[in-house]
Amino acid sequence: MSAPKSVIAILGSARNDGNAAQLFNAVLAGCPATRFNLSDLNIRDYEYGRQPDDDDFLILANAIAEADTILLVTPVYWYTMSGVMKRFMDRLTDLTTVMKPLGRKLAGRTIFVAACGSAKNLPEGYEVPFRNTAGYLNMNYGGIYYRGMQDDEILSNDARTEAAQFGARVLRSVDL
Repeated sequence: MSAPKSVIAILGSARNDGNAAQLFNAVLAGCPATRFNLSDLNIRDYEYGRQPDDDDFLILANAIAEADTILLVTPVYWYTMSGVMKRFMDRLTDLTTVMKPLGRKLAGRTIFVAACGSAKNLPEGYEVPFRNTAGYLNMNYGGIYYRGMQDDEILSNDARTEAAQFGARVLRSVDL
């Protein structure tokens, strides 16, 4: 009997109650996912050749390695991901250097991204770091969902439905 399939969802935003958090909840409506909020974790900057042992990255890395699908949710800040998400993405380097056995477990996993920003459309090139990181780690890139939102906008019912449809696509990737 094989292990049950699972989804891990990671929110990377400076605000726990902002638009990205709202999108995070809408995408995950009804989705049985393990949830992490990067602002609740202590993730240090990447350090060449050394794995910091006084932060929470290893906890998150182990959870990711056990999941079948990873969903990253972040606002768009200055045409790219949030700073807290960038720090996390930088730390994935640990999985290719000082934590290679753990990093190899990511092969075959699928990664999705959901993002929101003030512009109507996703900035050109926004997905490149996510797609290329997935490829580098031998992961599948499942795609991105973007929602243009104004400051503290409440998602309409149609927007929530659209976000939940993306969440259903994430779930289908693991055939729960």
